[in-house]
Amino acid sequence: MHLNAEFSSETELNQTLDFLYQKSKQKVSFTGLLEAVVNEVTIVTAIHNIKSNNGTKTTGVDKVQMNRYLQMPKEKVIQLIRKHFQNYYPKPAKRIYIEKSNGKLRPLGIPTILDRIMQECVRIIIEPICEARFYPHSYGFRPYRAQKNAVRGIINVINGSKMGKNLPVYALEGDIKGCFDNINHRILLKKLWYIGIHDKRIIKIIYLMLKAGYMEYDAYVGSELGIGQGGIISPLLSNVYLNDFDWYVGRMYYEPYHSGQVKYNQMRKLRNNGIYPKYNFRFADDWVILTTAENEAYRLKKHLTKYFKHKLKLELSAEKTKITDMRINGIEFLGFVITVEKSKRNLANSTHVAKPYPNMERIHKKIKTICTEIRKLKLMNKTEDRIAQILYVNSITMGVAEYIKTGISSKAYNKIDYAVNNCCLTTWKYLYPDNYLTMKKELQQLSNNPERHKNHISKTFAIQYQGKWIGITMAYLTHIQYEAKPFNQNITPYTAEGRMLYSRYRKNARKIPLDRPMLANSKDIKLSLYAKDKYNFEYFMNREYAFNRDKGKCRCCGKYLFYDETRACHHVEPYLPLNLVNKVTNLAWVCDWCHRKIHSFKEIDVEDVKI
Repeated sequence: MHLNAEFSSETELNQTLDFLYQKSKQKVSFTGLLEAVVNEVTIVTAIHNIKSNNGTKTTGVDKVQMNRYLQMPKEKVIQLIRKHFQNYYPKPAKRIYIEKSNGKLRPLGIPTILDRIMQECVRIIIEPICEARFYPHSYGFRPYRAQKNAVRGIINVINGSKMGKNLPVYALEGDIKGCFDNINHRILLKKLWYIGIHDKRIIKIIYLMLKAGYMEYDAYVGSELGIGQGGIISPLLSNVYLNDFDWYVGRMYYEPYHSGQVKYNQMRKLRNNGIYPKYNFRFADDWVILTTAENEAYRLKKHLTKYFKHKLKLELSAEKTKITDMRINGIEFLGFVITVEKSKRNLANSTHVAKPYPNMERIHKKIKTICTEIRKLKLMNKTEDRIAQILYVNSITMGVAEYIKTGISSKAYNKIDYAVNNCCLTTWKYLYPDNYLTMKKELQQLSNNPERHKNHISKTFAIQYQGKWIGITMAYLTHIQYEAKPFNQNITPYTAEGRMLYSRYRKNARKIPLDRPMLANSKDIKLSLYAKDKYNFEYFMNREYAFNRDKGKCRCCGKYLFYDETRACHHVEPYLPLNLVNKVTNLAWVCDWCHRKIHSFKEIDVEDVKI
């Protein structure tokens, strides 16, 4: 099918993405994708997505930051990106290393800002095509999915089993040697074609992205294998590469091949025919297969070792790919240790249940990190610096607590709080030897994170600043929240039903933002001619954020701004430097009546305005 890419607003772009997802579900293949990739709406949306990322200040080999493109005229930015797509030769990525949880270093490739924008444009268009074909129980780097969904899937399979003694408690834990660094480019491009991307121009662009290479110590290194970790499109491509493996195992039992029949009836038929149950879950390159027999787990290990070697040109680690009886030892998966234990509620019938516990080895490493950051307070002389460090320590503690809250985490919370309190005691005793005991305050007395600390009388160490107490938070304040149900496979950003289900699923979290209005009209031509530097691309980008922030209302009178002709985006402080004048905080949407009053230097009487 040839895609018609004539959309002119973000709403129409989203409708196009929904259409791609729907047709891809029906096994339809697509051409004409490049026109959608270089559409102005796609480019603006891509820059919006990257601009909101904290990594925009990290530069590539060209040392160009996002601000350079934001302060260019809008038309020039669009033309620049389209020109690069026509004659695309990506720059090599900048190689850096980050420490993994096991102490080893993970290589990351940082593309240039321009290459990130182009990767994001491609990702926006091809992701719904791929999402429609992906295996249901793959959870890594996919929209609306997280590690807690993969862990909950394993728990549900074991606890929901009705096979009596034949519980799926034998786990094959997979470990692929250097998965992302050894992906075969030729096989990956074939998989993109089979998944439905039949625009050869897009295939060629992705091929050039894969072959871009990287710079390390000022030396260029080519890329014959692998996907650069750190690229925007890399997680999607890795899922494409491993998708056939997911379906290959899933078709054996968990996702039967025949359509038009009830899934569980097919599974029962396979089980009655002597097929051992097999349930596979994957998050990025970490995967687990559950089965009911130990000999079946060993057979799968031998068989999949050959599969990875011959079909995917990858190698399974013989030592780290292990088989575990979960009733004896737990499996380590995504920061949790999942074990199968006898139910304390039903000891008479010896019922077994699966339970997720935080991986205490990882927790101890996080505790060391937190305590190291607390000890840095001894090196700081200014109170402001100490306050900033306390807030940073709290962010680490809350991040760890949020991650493990879906497991049985009470013991882990107590370990963190006990170690942090002891470290704070020695640190405060060093900093304030005469009055450190008086600086231990109730949590509810702290001014930082008041909602988190409200009504809690446990005491913690704090520092007084401008009459307010700023203190160390505690992990136990993050309430344990078990996932109530398995992940609903209908949740997706590419259908109206999927978005509605997600809004219900995340009802206590931040709401899904409204579509950014493409606020383009005849006024933009005048603006681009008047004060060109001031009305640059950053202005056109940030005014849309400001419009959503103001909820489409005039900041002065509260009147709804329905029509382009009756609304204006006003600079609160018009004479700020160029790098500050177009920030969201300096933009305000007002109606024309209020805008004229502002520039006439007359006081606005809100009572005279008809709302």
